[in-house]
Amino acid sequence: MGKPDEGLMLVLPKMRRVLALLALCALLLSACGRDEAGKRAAGPGKAEEPELCPLTGLEAEDDVERPPLAVKIDNAPVARPQAGLESADIVYEELAEGGITRFLAIFHCTDPDDLGPVRSARNVDPDILVQYAPVLFGHSGAAAGVIRKVESTRGITDLRHGDHGDAYRRERGRRAPSDLFTTGEQLRGLDEAEGVKGPPRTGLEFDPALLEQAGSPAPKGSPGGASPAAPAAAPGSSVSFSYSGTREAVRYTYDTGAKKYLRFHGNAAHNSAGGDQLSAVNVVILKVRITAGQGVDAAGSRSPEISVVGGGDVTILRGGTSVEGRWNRSGLSDQTTFTDDAGKPIKLAPGNTWIHLIPQEQQITVQ
Repeated sequence: MGKPDEGLMLVLPKMRRVLALLALCALLLSACGRDEAGKRAAGPGKAEEPELCPLTGLEAEDDVERPPLAVKIDNAPVARPQAGLESADIVYEELAEGGITRFLAIFHCTDPDDLGPVRSARNVDPDILVQYAPVLFGHSGAAAGVIRKVESTRGITDLRHGDHGDAYRRERGRRAPSDLFTTGEQLRGLDEAEGVKGPPRTGLEFDPALLEQAGSPAPKGSPGGASPAAPAAAPGSSVSFSYSGTREAVRYTYDTGAKKYLRFHGNAAHNSAGGDQLSAVNVVILKVRITAGQGVDAAGSRSPEISVVGGGDVTILRGGTSVEGRWNRSGLSDQTTFTDDAGKPIKLAPGNTWIHLIPQEQQITVQ
């Protein structure tokens, strides 16, 4: 064999470098085919499917694989205005002692920068939360029996103030005990919280068309004397109800521009600490069995025992309209479902939801 051509020997290393660069470019182009969340970009003629928040049906802007965070919030008049409720995916309102209510706020896709006043847990809280498990649960404490129930309920991680004082603070200018505050970042940063993985379970179903149709003018001849300038609202433009005969009614009115229900206590707007009126895309009212429990508060009032298993009547408002139906939950390990009179699932509009657990005997007024 003859000697290799010296020119060829000089060219080969350059060709190898060119091939290596081409291979690197191919890898970079492949990586560019995925977006920031690691989803593959859509191919020709195919629309990318956005990742949705399971508790709102809205497009996710954060990690949907993390667990939800639930926090118990005070609703005594002295506790208002509260901080952080406007960021919750779901808010439960429950009857407490003396006819007042408290909130169980659940955060998943969005965490609050500030949250409070934080108050104590009740027996119904783990019964509600287990259907969303795994769940992180922040509260100010509870009676010994309630603490045992929270700790023994599988899928709930107890982040109560008594064991995690560094994650909470006392807010100046607030009267105790309605002065305990925290943040989503502080609670999620606790060692016990960082070890919990997995998204919430949920049986909620969402229909984007409910928002697209929301606020559209009522057809001519609809009840209420519709006119082009002031179209009549369909039934479901407002709702009012009470948790007891001795307390102010809770009221929602539909804002057609924002496509949300604005919340009131009686005639007073229920505002957040930031000054904005609290609102909900979906208002869900469950009639539940409530009995006097064994626990007694400092004023001598018995703690109500609230049943969230079984079934009962439900009224759901979304998009300026209402629908009646039934809520059902066979057991604590099951999700709560909503069905209409024909037995079909009642879907929610994408957005936040406020769920109200009111006594069976209380009346609901929808207009």
